[in-house]
Amino acid sequence: MRLARLRPLPHNPGMTGPDESWRPYLDPEEVILWQGRPQPGWSWRAGENGTILLGVFIIGFLLFVVIESLAAGQSGPIGGLIVFAIIGLVIGAFGPIAMAVVRQGTWYTLTDRRALIAHWPTIAGVTLYRGVDCYPITEVTLVPADLRGMQTVQVARLSDRYTFHDGWRYAGGRGRGNAQGRHRDPPVGFERVTDGPHVAELCRQVQQTRRGKRPDNLTPTR
Repeated sequence: MRLARLRPLPHNPGMTGPDESWRPYLDPEEVILWQGRPQPGWSWRAGENGTILLGVFIIGFLLFVVIESLAAGQSGPIGGLIVFAIIGLVIGAFGPIAMAVVRQGTWYTLTDRRALIAHWPTIAGVTLYRGVDCYPITEVTLVPADLRGMQTVQVARLSDRYTFHDGWRYAGGRGRGNAQGRHRDPPVGFERVTDGPHVAELCRQVQQTRRGKRPDNLTPTR
């Protein structure tokens, strides 16, 4: 089965009616409870700021070199410095721009059996990649998002991840490894939503109702 085309959802659609383009990913009797999208916007607390700091460091270092060269009466290779300055600007802007594209192409759906997250980022009408993941709800935590007034509803761990490719397949593994050989299992969920308390309560109801039972169309073993 190919990935079904998801129609863009307005932010906070108010559930005037569920988007049935999600239906190929669900069990026959599965009910959509809520749908939304992450709020776009840039924040100093967002993870992509590492590239900004790296870009600032590169440009700052180049300014230091230029000042030292001028103080010593040397003009230096200005053309090369300009090239490196442009590289610093590109590196600095890459993180925020990339995450903005990803968020613009992200959709959320909560059903009475699972949480689904679809990524469909596009640039100038060109789709970069398509992917739909789902997570049986194993935990529910409401935390502040990196944007003022927004919340993030954490519903599972990365190791609970299933991805859709001709049907649902388990893709969680042991989480992400680090340089020390340890494995992290970070929480995942609905990021940057405006109605976090309401969504969190719906997730708790699903967790209590399902009691660890997985949706029918998920592979039973890992």
